[in-house]
Amino acid sequence: MSNDFFVKVRRTIGFDGLISTIVGALIVFLPGRSARAAAGMVGAVFIAVGLFRLLSVFQKSIDNNWTRIGHVILSIIYLVAGVFIFMDMSVAAISLILVVGTLTGMTWLIEGIIQFALLNQLSANKVWSFLSALISVLGGLSLLFSPLMGGLLLWTFFGLLLMVIGIFKLIQFVTLTN
Repeated sequence: MSNDFFVKVRRTIGFDGLISTIVGALIVFLPGRSARAAAGMVGAVFIAVGLFRLLSVFQKSIDNNWTRIGHVILSIIYLVAGVFIFMDMSVAAISLILVVGTLTGMTWLIEGIIQFALLNQLSANKVWSFLSALISVLGGLSLLFSPLMGGLLLWTFFGLLLMVIGIFKLIQFVTLTN
């Protein structure tokens, strides 16, 4: 490996570790503010997407008027959603956490049901497959019955995970030698 490439890889690992550690610490120690910041990023993306979709209406490649009307309606929906997010960032952050908790719960529940359905078709390790399906169903149901608390736990776990990964990458950066 060339020395220049090694230096760039090492620098990238260090930068990634630093950013991961900082973002993870912000999520763990300032969960409300970091959730509001994440909601603000979603709002900014919605506004940007709405503006770009609105600008695409004026392209000459769109011949059909119904297509133009659809683009305008979708643009307005994106813009309104983005503005609503910025009107009350705390409510937007809670909504974001609720959506994450609910969607994760639905995903785990469906995954567990599918695993139960396929249980008879598995030839080996039926016990582990059954336990995995049971944990998925129970975890999914618990998130669906309390999506806010589950979303907050997922948000905190995400922050902790980012911190741990970041710290390991920083250790790798410090100990990496050519």
